[in-house]
Amino acid sequence: MTSTNDRIDGNVPGGSLVSVRKSIDWGSLAPVIFFAVLVLLFGFLEPSIFLTIDNLASILNNGAVLAILACGLTVVLAVGEFDLSIAAVASFAGALAAVTIAQMGWNVALVLPMIIVVGILIGLINGVLVTRYEMPALIATIGVSSLLDGLSMWVTGNSVIFSGFTGPFLALGDWRIGSIQAPVFYLVFIAAILIVILHYTVLGRHIYATGGNRAASRMSGIRVERQIITAFVIAAVLGALAGVIYTARQGSLTPLFGASMLLPTFAAAFLGSVTLARRQFHIVGTVIGVYLIETGTTGLLILGAPAYTQQLFAGAVLILATIGARYRNAKTK
Repeated sequence: MTSTNDRIDGNVPGGSLVSVRKSIDWGSLAPVIFFAVLVLLFGFLEPSIFLTIDNLASILNNGAVLAILACGLTVVLAVGEFDLSIAAVASFAGALAAVTIAQMGWNVALVLPMIIVVGILIGLINGVLVTRYEMPALIATIGVSSLLDGLSMWVTGNSVIFSGFTGPFLALGDWRIGSIQAPVFYLVFIAAILIVILHYTVLGRHIYATGGNRAASRMSGIRVERQIITAFVIAAVLGALAGVIYTARQGSLTPLFGASMLLPTFAAAFLGSVTLARRQFHIVGTVIGVYLIETGTTGLLILGAPAYTQQLFAGAVLILATIGARYRNAKTK
């Protein structure tokens, strides 16, 4: 005779199916399913536009810089902090690149290392303010963001720079393979490196441990302050690179262009934390979050929605992702 426990354990026909159903975390798959539904919906409503190779390539290309920015933010969130300056870092880096190359005639080979050093310095400032001076990350990074925005307006004279860019600089953001532009390849390279660092190195394990339980991390010998500073440095460097790539791709510089990226960046990272995982910030989820937002925005624009659709859609995603994360966390307690 077959016991009740046998049936529960899946030792009878159909029991294994029950076990499989229980093993699938449908909550973590919800964003992926929603992503697929969006593609099918927009493809059904506007198949002659949305499902074209050009449009799909455009979505991939347009989301790449935002995804690089969001990947940097993900590292800071993984260590248990916030960084509201990352978009301002992108604006400042873009402004520096535009002024030094388009107006001062500097060589790209000199400007790029300078931008990376600037990113490192900004990350160190954020990290030191949070660790040594024990400022809340929100306050520290808001202050740094305001300073960087002021510097961006100062160095550019608060004016748009649209001429004088050199060919090698423009090529940084304009080279392509087929319909896929340079920023997508940069994203793949950066995301791959971060995935390896966060999931397969001691540094990554220490970052996640610090974000999970700082007291326990300190007791186990992890230098928590070092992990926090490192996370801020990584985020700032990626923010700076994103700003340069964006400027090179656009072939122009609008002061404070990064401001419009801040909300979608956070929305993508928080959505990513409940995608294929249980409230853990990770790179794959963040990239999925970016392209879910980009797909939704593009689809709505094709249907005739206004230009500010991205902010509305990103805001809704951020709220829903946060509610979903808290709801799933409550159910697992």
